[in-house]
Amino acid sequence: MQINGPNGNFANVTDENKLSVDGVMEPEFLHYNDGKATAYVWDFPSGYTAANSDTIMFIRNNSDSTLHIHHIYVFCSSASTLTLHTPANPTASGTEVTGRNLNLTSGNVAEASAYQDEEGNSPGNTLHTEYIAANSPLTLLKEDGYEIILGKNDCLAIDVGSGDAPTTYGHIVGYFHD
Repeated sequence: MQINGPNGNFANVTDENKLSVDGVMEPEFLHYNDGKATAYVWDFPSGYTAANSDTIMFIRNNSDSTLHIHHIYVFCSSASTLTLHTPANPTASGTEVTGRNLNLTSGNVAEASAYQDEEGNSPGNTLHTEYIAANSPLTLLKEDGYEIILGKNDCLAIDVGSGDAPTTYGHIVGYFHD
């Protein structure tokens, strides 16, 4: 038996009444980067010296689609703590960071506001705190399926804890999902 599909294509049904299909499995991130060109990186460059309890990176979703934060990479020259939090009453300021589309064939623009050295927020709900060793990189949210999802106007901030004023750099990678 066959099931008629669009454009004269057919789906086969086995003699056990099961649909016979070929499938392609790919992580959701790759699907949205390749198929929809809605994956971006927000890079905050080296040479930035953070002050104690400073927000080193801030991002706000301006889109009607959800923004899935896939992973966060941070390097810190001094031992410290990193805190991911949802800022309370943020008024974005600092050095603007432009999201770059990870599908280089696309001209899509990220519908998000991002700032390095953001100073217009106070910590809200803490999502995660992590120790970072001196002169070491740290990747957060690297486990498959562990993402932070931001709805329209939701914000995420990364703060560096007290200690020496470290040189920090890194990036946030995410994709929009409608």
